[in-house]
Amino acid sequence: MIGPQALAEKFCFGENIYDVDAAIWRQAFQLIDENAHFVFSKNRIHSLWIESGGHLRRKIRDDALILRVLKRALPGYVGPVLKLYRGECRFLFNSNQIGFCWTPDLSVAERFARGLNALESGGVLLQAIVPPEAVLAPPNEHSANYLGEHEYTCNPTLLQELEVLREYAKL
Repeated sequence: MIGPQALAEKFCFGENIYDVDAAIWRQAFQLIDENAHFVFSKNRIHSLWIESGGHLRRKIRDDALILRVLKRALPGYVGPVLKLYRGECRFLFNSNQIGFCWTPDLSVAERFARGLNALESGGVLLQAIVPPEAVLAPPNEHSANYLGEHEYTCNPTLLQELEVLREYAKL
C-alpha cells in the first residue's frame, strides 16, 4: 500500500495510482499544499488531470485544496478572455461546487450536462466568461486531438457572468 508522501511524489511526476483510498489522496494533496519543495512535471500532471481529474475530485472532496495544488501543478495560460461551457451535475451546481473543466465547444458541454453529469441529480449546461487569470491550463494535444473535448482547466472561483443555459432531467 502506498503512503501519502510516495503518492504525492508520484502525482508531482504525473503518475496516477488508481487503487488508493480517498484519505491517502487527501493526505497527499495536503502534503503538496503545505510543502514548497515539490517539483512538478506540469505537462504530465495536466494529462493526468484531464484523464482522472473527476475521479480525484470525488476522492479528495476538497475543491479549495485541489485548487491550491492545481495552481502550482498545471502549466498556466497566456491568452485572451474566453467564453467557455460546462456540463455540470445539478447537485454540485446548487451546492456552489462548480467543476474545474470547461470547453469552448457547446456540444461537448451539453453531452456532459445531459449524460455523465446528469446521473445523480440531473444536469445543467453552464456558460461563463473566463478571464485569463482564471485559466490554469489550456487544452493539451490529448484533450484537443484525441478526446475532442478541448478542455480548459479553470479556477471556478474566478468565473464571470456564469449563466445556466439549460437544465436536464436525472437519468
